[in-house]
Amino acid sequence: MVLSQCLSVRPFAALASVAAAAALLAGCGGSQTGFAPQAVTQSNAATGASIMEPDHCKYAGGVRATPCRVQLTASHPVVTVTLRTPKGSKGSIVEHDSCGGASGMATISGSDTSWQVTAGATLGTCFARFNYFNNDQKVGWVRVKIQNQ
Repeated sequence: MVLSQCLSVRPFAALASVAAAAALLAGCGGSQTGFAPQAVTQSNAATGASIMEPDHCKYAGGVRATPCRVQLTASHPVVTVTLRTPKGSKGSIVEHDSCGGASGMATISGSDTSWQVTAGATLGTCFARFNYFNNDQKVGWVRVKIQNQ
């Protein structure tokens, strides 16, 4: 079958093959624009943070936390987390975490929109979840990752 017959029988398949071949050849031309891997920065290497890790908290219902990742160190043993709840809502925050008790990684205290995270004696990672209730119903939450280094 000659090329003209192939194009008339399967024009879309032929175009897709030509486009795939052109893309393959373009990659061999020496230009790496748009295909360079993301460089590991010194801050990523120093903290051991994953390059692909998102920079935002998991949340629902309009509840936000700043910062959403807390890193406790000897030079920064206490970090204040500020919460934001939906505008105009009259509700309350209830905090639950896996940081205290037997794990001993951190203690969390506070109320309303200001919470203090204090380093414990055990190194590791834990999570705090702040549930937002309005009229005795949970309407939102935010999860904060805490690392005691």
